[in-house]
Amino acid sequence: MAEENVVPPALMLRQLAFVMRASRALYAAAELNIADFLASGPMTSAELAAAVGADAATLRRLMRALVAHGVFEEETGDRFRLNAAGELMRRDVPGSQRAAVLFTAGNTQWQLWSDFLECVRTGRAVVERVFGKTIFERNAQNPEEAELFSQAMASFSAALSAPLMAAYDFGSIRRIADIGGGTGRLLADLLAAHRNARGVLFDLPNIVTGAPAILAASGVEARCEIVGGSFFDGVPPGADAYVLRAILHDWDDDRAVAILANCRKAMTDKAILLIVERVLPEKAVPGLAADSYLIDLEMLVNAPGGRERTEAEFRAIVTAAGFGAIRVVPTTTATSIVEARPLELNAPPPV
Repeated sequence: MAEENVVPPALMLRQLAFVMRASRALYAAAELNIADFLASGPMTSAELAAAVGADAATLRRLMRALVAHGVFEEETGDRFRLNAAGELMRRDVPGSQRAAVLFTAGNTQWQLWSDFLECVRTGRAVVERVFGKTIFERNAQNPEEAELFSQAMASFSAALSAPLMAAYDFGSIRRIADIGGGTGRLLADLLAAHRNARGVLFDLPNIVTGAPAILAASGVEARCEIVGGSFFDGVPPGADAYVLRAILHDWDDDRAVAILANCRKAMTDKAILLIVERVLPEKAVPGLAADSYLIDLEMLVNAPGGRERTEAEFRAIVTAAGFGAIRVVPTTTATSIVEARPLELNAPPPV
């Protein structure tokens, strides 16, 4: 019976090739703010088209395609309404994914991915050749792109907060340092759930400017210090736990070790390191961690030297930075928590 559910190879290839269409359809809906207009109730395609400034017949085709993929619902009489996925396409709802959609499927990524073949041929990140600078350097020079990037990262963090806290006991941690924590979405959620904890949010000065509003909205601003700086220069000392969410995958091994080594210098021997990232299987098999392998290709496009890593690869960079054995804690998402504790600064490395 199981074989009856296996997709024939030819159909599987066609489905993979068509993913681009779904991505751009979702992007169009986010850019037109369709979900915000549907928040007040169902609308016909003509009503919706008039509200968003689109062609009614074409918008109806877009909406039906998205309905078929689980985004929005269609009622009788050519009327469309929000469902759970559509609700998350609104701008200002808790857990909104609109910014994440605009960033992931938007024009900048479209431009970068169009040059992916040359990336494979040369081994050089697309962003280097297309823009001549890293995404972070580009964001520093383009405030609108920087804002979208920050909102997208906050969206990803918001979706991850509950699974992280379900998988790992943060209750005994009194001071949490979120290194490269962006505008503070994850740290705000951690502090809101653990009222005896205090936090340190650390990221580039132009990034953390967006943090006060998020921390205040969660009611944790009085318990969180905001520090601007680069983790290549050093990180704030004295925390009980150092959290790095989706940081190391932006960098090659040498720079990842440099970041980790700066964390180690700031840590006491009793502090813990918590790396929140995808952990690739040691061997690729169909269906297992498929999205994570695509994110690995995303790093090829967007980050010179960036990559997702296996447990063995995490162990290598963590050990090189002065930490001992690691423990991988899975979550209900594709992301895991890689826990490590410092070696004594002058102790020999583990055999």
